[in-house]
Order: sequence, then C-alpha cells, then structure tokens
Amino acid sequence: MAYLLQLDSSANLNSSASRRLTAEAAERWVSGGADREIRRRDLHTDPLPHLPTNALHFIASRRPADSAAPAPEAQRLQDELLDELAGAEAVLIGSPMYNFSMPSTLKAWLDYVHVIGANSPVAEGIDPLRSKPVTVISARSTPTGEDPQTDFVLGPFFAILGGFMSMDVQGFVVHTEPPAAPGDFHRPYDVVRDEVLASIDR
Repeated sequence: MAYLLQLDSSANLNSSASRRLTAEAAERWVSGGADREIRRRDLHTDPLPHLPTNALHFIASRRPADSAAPAPEAQRLQDELLDELAGAEAVLIGSPMYNFSMPSTLKAWLDYVHVIGANSPVAEGIDPLRSKPVTVISARSTPTGEDPQTDFVLGPFFAILGGFMSMDVQGFVVHTEPPAAPGDFHRPYDVVRDEVLASIDR
C-alpha cells in the first residue's frame, strides 16, 4: 500500500499551526485513493537520538578511516529511517521556527537520512529519491520567510533534500500572529492551508 511519510516536530502539542496543517494535508492525501495510508513520526514526542558518529553520514565503504564505527543499534535505526523514506510515495514535514532554525529533533532526522553513497551525490548519479515529492510547512509568529528557498527553516530542506538528494521540495510559511508593521510579509493560516491542499492535489 502506498504511504505518505508524515513528520511532525512542534513542541506545542495543543495548538500548533504546523501540526494542524500537516494533519489536514495528510488527510487530503490519503483521501486520494483507497490504497493510501499515512505513516507518521512524531519527532517531538518520540525523538531520535542525535547522530552518534560522523561515520553514519556515509555508506560503510566511504566512511573516513578515523571515524568511530557506529553501534549496531545506531546502524539499524538509520537503515529503518532510510527504508521508510525510500518507500514513501510522498513526504510531509511540519517544521516550526525555533530560534531562527528548525527544531533539533527534525535536524536529527535529516542527519540520519542524508547518507553519502546511498542517496547522494547527484553528480555521481546517486539519486534514488529523484523527484519524490516533499512538502515542508513552517509556522512562526514573526514576519519572515518571503523567499522559501532562503528561509532560515526551509532553506536546508531545499539544499539537502532538494539539492543533494534530488527530491521535489515545496515549502510553505504560515504566520500565527498579525503582521508587526504595515507591509510585513504575512501568510495567514487559511491562505496557506488552501495553497498546501492545492499542492497535495497536484
């Protein structure tokens, strides 16, 4: 059965805009066919350990000679995450902005799944995830994020998942408070919701 990989990372478990949007988008995606399901990871309530050794940034044959060998359980976790990502029909990520960055729990996931020799570099023809659709939704109160590809939170997804791993990344910013001053870049929830759902339907 085809599945959507849904990743949530907000520490706000009660009124998170990113959680609300990923939930609505996931339901829209799964409604597109009887053969669809959602596989969800809540990286806040069930966080991944931080990467224990730089060796896991590479497949075994390309690891630096002086890197510490990963423990078997760390390798098993990485293999599980890589298989889960590879098998997904699409990926949906909720990434609120914390201190002008993504949550560290989500960064840990990125560190595990970007593996040199397994899914990059594109220049060597290593791109098994090419064109896999990824939707990233970032919520914040402040009026930042006019250019998604250079946004503090969204930029790394375009660079890592898009540039290094050849995935088809779309990024959306939603603001949870009114603009601070006239002319501020501001994307209210309802507008972003409509855009996200339209992108899921494409």
